Amino acid sequence: MHIRNLSSGKKLEPFIKSENDPIIVVCAADNNYAMPLAVTMRSATENLKGNFKISFFVIDGGITNPNKQKLLKSLNLEKCEVEFVSISNSLLRDIEEAHKSTQLDEKKIKASYVSIASFYRLIIPELLSSKFEKAIYLDCDLVVKGNLGELWQTNIGNNYLLAAQDTWIPYVSSSTGKLNYQELGIESNAKYFNAGVLVINLKKWREDRLSDKAIKYFAQNIKHLGWYDQDVLNALFIGKWQELDPRWNMSPISVYGYLSWQESPFSEEIYNSLIRDPYIIHYVSAAKPWTSRHTLLKQYFFEYVDMTAWSGWRFTFRRRFWFWLIAKL
Repeated sequence: MHIRNLSSGKKLEPFIKSENDPIIVVCAADNNYAMPLAVTMRSATENLKGNFKISFFVIDGGITNPNKQKLLKSLNLEKCEVEFVSISNSLLRDIEEAHKSTQLDEKKIKASYVSIASFYRLIIPELLSSKFEKAIYLDCDLVVKGNLGELWQTNIGNNYLLAAQDTWIPYVSSSTGKLNYQELGIESNAKYFNAGVLVINLKKWREDRLSDKAIKYFAQNIKHLGWYDQDVLNALFIGKWQELDPRWNMSPISVYGYLSWQESPFSEEIYNSLIRDPYIIHYVSAAKPWTSRHTLLKQYFFEYVDMTAWSGWRFTFRRRFWFWLIAKL
């Protein structure tokens, strides 16, 4: 087991030596998401098939040392290794300033519960070594049920990224989608992707300085961004991303929200596969399994909680009261 804390001035180098290159997986979390992060990572390793191993790079938004130790105890370290990556505030100064301004217009900013850590995905290519040409990014509010080895082997081609069409916001013209697609010259039927699961072409991002462009776009267009950095990526990569099987990013609240497959943007076959065999269950709404009693498919989350150092944790009455009290204060 190797644990390193790295500053934004250093590049991360590969550290697993084997016949097969490791799967590079990047997550970003603050201390509030330490337990959900453990669930994401444990579920990914638990369902890994073959000889694959995972190199996890955790962009550290303030995880405490005790929680880092609990996180490491939660993992099968024969299948993975973990790097905690520290970044300087200066790298995200523009984003942090714009992030504060989102509090001024709650009507426009739909995802007001999203933390600053979600923006760290915009600078992943700048944090990883140039030896890495691609990486999988995973949000920390999901459960991996499929084999990430299959996702890793998907050909990225000359695309900037691979992503799944959003099951809640399938098109840029959806009522809950982008706010200014007309101004950007985007066709109304253009597909909109969810940024919680990405396969990133690091080499192409670096060549075209996409991290800089993304941060600048966010700072300059905050009033038009209902879904934060996800809107940024959809604006920058329109027509430049390749679609994944939607089972790699299934949102229960949206898929089960359709009364039938005819109401969904998918064929009957794809819709039924999302219900029967999702590869990743993504809890996209504010009602997370660890904050609400009414989260669809929460049983899968707690199945993996019980494989971690947080085993037995449940959203009890006492915790519900504490959350309520914090919200009131």
